[in-house]
Amino acid sequence: MQRIVAVTTLLLLFLATPIAAKPKIAFIIDDLGYEMMPREIAALPPQISVSIIPFTEFDTAVALTALSQQREVLLHLPMQSPDGTPQEPNSLTLAMSKKEMQGSVKEALYRVPQVVAVNNHMGSLLTQHKAPMHWIMELLEEREIGFIDSRTTPKTVAQRIAREHGLATNRRHVFLDHFPNEAFIENQLKLAVQQAKRRGVAVVIAHPFPVTLETLQAQLPELQKEVELVPISLALRQ
Repeated sequence: MQRIVAVTTLLLLFLATPIAAKPKIAFIIDDLGYEMMPREIAALPPQISVSIIPFTEFDTAVALTALSQQREVLLHLPMQSPDGTPQEPNSLTLAMSKKEMQGSVKEALYRVPQVVAVNNHMGSLLTQHKAPMHWIMELLEEREIGFIDSRTTPKTVAQRIAREHGLATNRRHVFLDHFPNEAFIENQLKLAVQQAKRRGVAVVIAHPFPVTLETLQAQLPELQKEVELVPISLALRQ
């Protein structure tokens, strides 16, 4: 009888002990919309979110495909970069009025439906300026859409202004593949795990390069022993 009581007590203690939650990583695959959804993305877990550039040939089609895969969608909103650097067509620019900028964002949201958040595409000039960031965040606040700062410049004010508007927000912590080779991507995945352990949740941005998608598919089973994959909505914080 005493042995049964002891075992029962140990079992109750085990059940009462909280299990430490795994650190989390939210992956975003950027720059989609120029082609149909790559088949390799369909092979990745649905927790991996995608971000779609508006006004591209397949923007709406890719969004609908992602939603059919139970995948969260972001709007990858083009913004102005400094003179002398590449510019995306249909970017938001400093030359726009508030009405013009908000009108362009509304049209972009129409073309990429059911987004949970917006993240900037390029924008290392525009994201340094408070007024256009307020105009964008004002519109997102009205529609209860979150914002992820891609942090294409350390001078960005985008996330701070998103917070001022009460948006659910976060920032990019790791770029996975600005050198698109397997060794670099594997090292960046290790950095992503470190960031997740440090912060609780890390936001990782990648691109639909074949080597990126192949490396992710190969590395994710081992990665998931240390971290939990989550959709981007679970990385957004008020």
